[in-house]
Amino acid sequence: MTNDNINEFYGQLGFEQIEVEDRLTALFIEVSPDGEYALVTDDNGVMPETLKQTVVFACYTSEGAFLWSTSFKNSYLLRDAWSENQPIEEKFLAVKNKRKE
Repeated sequence: MTNDNINEFYGQLGFEQIEVEDRLTALFIEVSPDGEYALVTDDNGVMPETLKQTVVFACYTSEGAFLWSTSFKNSYLLRDAWSENQPIEEKFLAVKNKRKE
């Protein structure tokens, strides 16, 4: 799978690829009006290479301080939690609640 397919998959969910440090990339989305954001990476903290590998959804404050994270066995399970027809706040809570399962 190419990065284009991963970008397309996550682009449909509202994420965009960004550089996080030293030319390493991740998938980014702003999740609240006060600037909290989330990054989706693989287990090593970089852009996933396939949709079937484990991904980590990590939330940060607007200043970049880590808040919490949760893992999904694959991108498809994250997509299922990130319900398309919900406002961003509800999508965010659905993913956050997966940590408790």
